Amino acid sequence: MQSYQELFEFAEDFDAFVRRGLPSEIAAVQAIQAKIAEPEAIKPQTLQRLRDVKGHFHLLVAGEMWCPDCQINVTVMDYLQRTQPNIQLGVITKGRAENELKQRLNLERISIPFVLVLNHQFQPVGRFIERPRAVIDGGDAVKPDYRAGKYLESTVQDLLDIFEAAV
Repeated sequence: MQSYQELFEFAEDFDAFVRRGLPSEIAAVQAIQAKIAEPEAIKPQTLQRLRDVKGHFHLLVAGEMWCPDCQINVTVMDYLQRTQPNIQLGVITKGRAENELKQRLNLERISIPFVLVLNHQFQPVGRFIERPRAVIDGGDAVKPDYRAGKYLESTVQDLLDIFEAAV
């Protein structure tokens, strides 16, 4: 069994992850990138929280390009790492996560994206699973807006909550 650090070092970067997608999947990622780049997509107070992140964090993501939740949320995580240099992102496959993380973390299954947030010592400090809390709490009623990229800031906020609680 590999250490979290070894898994992270083995993981591919975001661009390599995206290149594995079909043209329609890559287009979906590009649409999310365009949405998150729009002014006011992320509120100024949330951007300030992101700039103020203390410590270094590694996002070990289990994801697949065919997964719509991965297309949305892993793209947001790439935005985080591009905006805040204290955050790094590495992506492993769902299969590798099932082999390396499922038993270790006592999980029944790996829902993707599954994000293990690691501190600078590669110790787990939190998890993000599949969708932001606001979408989970909103249920089916918010899914169309979520799929349209209207909950990108919720993903950012959920991860910021984990970072801030870990320091």
